[in-house]
Amino acid sequence: MYDFNNIRESVGKKIKGKRTSFGLTQEQLAEKLGVSKGSISSWEKGRTAPRMDKVSQMAEIFNVPWSYFVSESEETSLSTPLPPDAITRITASNYKIPVYGSISAGIPLEAIENLTETSVPEHVILKYGEDKLFGLLVRGDSMNKIVHDGHYAILCKTDRVESGEVAAVIVNGYDATLKRVILLDRGVLLEPASYNPEHTPKMYLDEEAKDIKVIGKLVAVMSPPDFKF
Repeated sequence: MYDFNNIRESVGKKIKGKRTSFGLTQEQLAEKLGVSKGSISSWEKGRTAPRMDKVSQMAEIFNVPWSYFVSESEETSLSTPLPPDAITRITASNYKIPVYGSISAGIPLEAIENLTETSVPEHVILKYGEDKLFGLLVRGDSMNKIVHDGHYAILCKTDRVESGEVAAVIVNGYDATLKRVILLDRGVLLEPASYNPEHTPKMYLDEEAKDIKVIGKLVAVMSPPDFKF
């Protein structure tokens, strides 16, 4: 799990590493961000941490996901692709699982309503178990690198995930959203995986983090039965 107590030092090292790899001086980076050279120096030495808007700006400058600067390591950053067998794109068969309404892939929407069902292949049932699987209809574009708007997210019921996995989570006690989950010592970071730059990560710490509840891990993606290519 990410050690939040060392976040300033970790962020500072990553800022310095990216700055030097891009051949930028502290003055040049400061100019791009609209801050002083002293601020850059303070960040890199771990004395202070940049505001989230500056982190987002640096992510754009260095062409890395926002979470790169707060993930445990470069290897566990959400820029790392999921294993090939982690998210499977599947087509329907005769094995049916419940679909609980819709889930937001943008602004959280109320979920677990309008129960329907969909068919999934036998190999998915055998791998995860029929009683463990459920589907949610994704709405929005904040996860469109993985699940398109209007498609089904197939999830395996669980209340725990590894840092960096995609999961359906309940926010504020009743709203559900599909996001990549980064585990922090004092909370969680929910990050979109979108081609739309308007979507940004959201961090929940301390008391806020208590309202975050994982309800399922994403294991497959499929088109709804009436989807037309």
